[in-house]
Amino acid sequence: MKIILSLVLLAGIAPGAWCGETENMRAVQLTDINAGAVMERPSLAQPGLVKLDLCVLNEIKNNKCYFKCQSGAVVIEPAVRPDFSAGEPAGPCSPYITREIITEATQKYLNTNQLEDLLGDANPEVRKAAVKTARSQLNNYSTLEHVLEMFKNKQERADVRAEAARTLSYAAGDYKVQDALKSLLKYGGDEPRELRVMTYKALWAATGNYSVQDFLMDAVKYNEKDPPARRAAIWSLFNVCNNSTAQSLLTDLIKYGNEEEAVRVEAIKSLFAVVGNYNIKDLFKDLLHNASEKKAVRLVALKALSGVANDYSVQNIFNDIIRTERDPELRVAAVAASNADIAELREYFHLGYRLQNGRFVSPIEKE
Repeated sequence: MKIILSLVLLAGIAPGAWCGETENMRAVQLTDINAGAVMERPSLAQPGLVKLDLCVLNEIKNNKCYFKCQSGAVVIEPAVRPDFSAGEPAGPCSPYITREIITEATQKYLNTNQLEDLLGDANPEVRKAAVKTARSQLNNYSTLEHVLEMFKNKQERADVRAEAARTLSYAAGDYKVQDALKSLLKYGGDEPRELRVMTYKALWAATGNYSVQDFLMDAVKYNEKDPPARRAAIWSLFNVCNNSTAQSLLTDLIKYGNEEEAVRVEAIKSLFAVVGNYNIKDLFKDLLHNASEKKAVRLVALKALSGVANDYSVQNIFNDIIRTERDPELRVAAVAASNADIAELREYFHLGYRLQNGRFVSPIEKE
């Protein structure tokens, strides 16, 4: 399926064109999407169901093979001279054939009553699957409330609640949803780690709200003590590329202090959208040039610079690494970055995209 990206990463347009700081440049949200638009999108038509129809040879007449099918259809094929060397049957017609038939789907999606029955099913795996399905019906008040209750329910299995958090990201434009997500993170220090991590990531879709931006930045700076959960908050900051305060926070994580390697890597990823900003670009170039820098940090900086591969100074860096770098992994990465694959960049830097039919694929789906 042809994919139309919501981000123009390469093709001579640097990411800075979306999030530049010049006065005349309009800041554009990284994903060109909001939770409300996702929530309100029309349900897509379900494709027809493909079945195999078995057809048995009925007669041979006038150099034609007549097959009678299980569906009742009659299929006529021209008789052919068999190729005995290929193991074909000894006759001008095959004894049977199969054909594909497409039937119309009887139902486009589960109705509200069916879905809510499944959300309350005794089997947790069924509830988890139902929560995932519920994202297409979050514009229904009852469905949204049911998913919120599952998310809050401490008696529910942790992975089901985490899936509910993922689903709620599709309705994160709703202030009630934002409050529920923030409340769990603020007061639920004893909640399972996987749930807290997914809840932080679910807030990415609400970062158009300044209070959510501030909440995430405070978590990174002061409040969140669990390393994986803190990195999840950094992950969500990728969508606030027009916020200079967030940029400063992320660059400080990279440049100063004794931050662990994984934190610095996540901060670089979240700055990918503003790699066209000369300060960010120079920071990444310095990281890449520094032979004493940790390899994982150099690698992610190199990949991030692929977003401005049309810049001559960046091209020269890539060429120097390809020619002179002793580490083969860095050389291979430089070759790839020189002509980056957009799909790989999109996945590596957790960026959303649109399918040809207009449906938005959220970056949280890969998490």
